[in-house]
Amino acid sequence: MSVRSLLSPLLFLFACLVAAPSPAQDLRFVHPEKYERATKTDAAGMLQWDTHKEEKCPTCAGTGKMKCMTCARFFDDATVCIECKRNKEREAVCRACGGLGHFADPLEKALCPCCQGAGFIECGLCSGGGRLKGEGSDRWSTCSACRGDGGWKCAVCDGERLVEVASLKPSLAEASVATLTKAMATTDQALAALGKFTPAGGPDARKAVKELVKDLQIAQSIYPPLKRTPKFFEMCMSKTYGGSQYQGQAEREGQVQGTVKNSAEFYLKHQKHMMELALKRLEANEKLAAENKGK
Repeated sequence: MSVRSLLSPLLFLFACLVAAPSPAQDLRFVHPEKYERATKTDAAGMLQWDTHKEEKCPTCAGTGKMKCMTCARFFDDATVCIECKRNKEREAVCRACGGLGHFADPLEKALCPCCQGAGFIECGLCSGGGRLKGEGSDRWSTCSACRGDGGWKCAVCDGERLVEVASLKPSLAEASVATLTKAMATTDQALAALGKFTPAGGPDARKAVKELVKDLQIAQSIYPPLKRTPKFFEMCMSKTYGGSQYQGQAEREGQVQGTVKNSAEFYLKHQKHMMELALKRLEANEKLAAENKGK
C-alpha cells in the first residue's frame, strides 16, 4: 500500500476531528416528556401550582452561553456565522435554555417549534457560513441560497428561541378537564401526522413541503406558534431551492424539512406532557373533593 493511499484517509479523519463539536458543545435538552412542575398543598388540602424554581441549564452551566456549534464545523478562514456572528470568543446563545441560563417555566414558555432554541434556520448550502468555495478553487463566493447570511432568522419566535405555550382558557395551568382532554386529543392527532411524515428532496420536495404544512396546521388553533410556522418554513424552502445547481440539493431540502418536523414534534410532546401534569393535578383535587363530600 502506498504512502499516498494511507495519507488520504488519515487527513480525512483529522479534518473530521477538527470540525467535530467538542464535548462542551453537547446540547442537553430536557426530554419533552420529562419536564416537571412542582405543586403544593393549600390549607384545604388541594394541589396548587408552586412557584417555579429555576433549574440551572447543564449545557451552559447557567451562563446562557455556549460554544458556537455552527463555527465548530468551520475552519479558521470562515468570516460569517449565522449563530455567533464570528465574535472573538466564538460564543453563541445556549440553545437548550434559550439563553436564560436556566429552564423557563414550562407552563409559560417552550422552545420554538420551528428552530428548537437556535433562533434561526441554518442554510444547508453553506452550513451557516454564508460563503461557498467551488470545487478545486481557492476563491470564495457569496452563498446563492441565503445571500451570505448563513441562514434565516426564525420568524416563529422572532429569534427569541422561546415561544408561548398552548392558548387555552383561562390558561394551560388552569384549564378545565374538558378543555385539557380536547386539546390533548388534537395534539395527539398532530403528533400522529408528523410521525408519518418523511422529508423528501428533489422532485418530491414540493409535495413533501405541502404535506408538512398540512400536518403543522392540524393543531394551529391551539398553538399560536404553529400558526406562524408554515409561512416561514415555506420561505426557507424557497430559498433552499436556490442551491439547485450544487450537488447534494435533495439532502439539503430534506434537512430543512427534518429540522422543522423534529422541532414541532419536540414542542408538541412537551405541551402534551404539561397538559398531562395539569390534568393529573385536577383529577387529584376532584378525588379529594369527592372524598370530603362523602364524609
